Amino acid sequence: MTTAMCDRQQLEQRKVLARVLRAIVKRRLTALALFTLESLKPLSFLASQALIVFGPLIRAVLSVADYDIFVRAIENRDNIEWMIQQLEAVEEKQGFFGGGMSDQSSNES
Repeated sequence: MTTAMCDRQQLEQRKVLARVLRAIVKRRLTALALFTLESLKPLSFLASQALIVFGPLIRAVLSVADYDIFVRAIENRDNIEWMIQQLEAVEEKQGFFGGGMSDQSSNES
């Protein structure tokens, strides 16, 4: 497989993953998603196989073709790490990580 082909495939995967992440954030499931992704990172291939069970839930967000791309993307640990970084960035921006919550509690003291 050529480098251009790999880059195009990764771009396509990231677009699908980003769509899933937007659905996660919209439904306020970020913390649960982070926990799940961190837990499954070492077992990414097995996690992708488990998606067969969770297919109906994910197909609510993705088309059948995008679901297949999603399953292939989850097999790659780099994509899982990318998803974690994206979710953490959203959480940090919303003030749940970093200084957001601790600044508020220190002001109350």
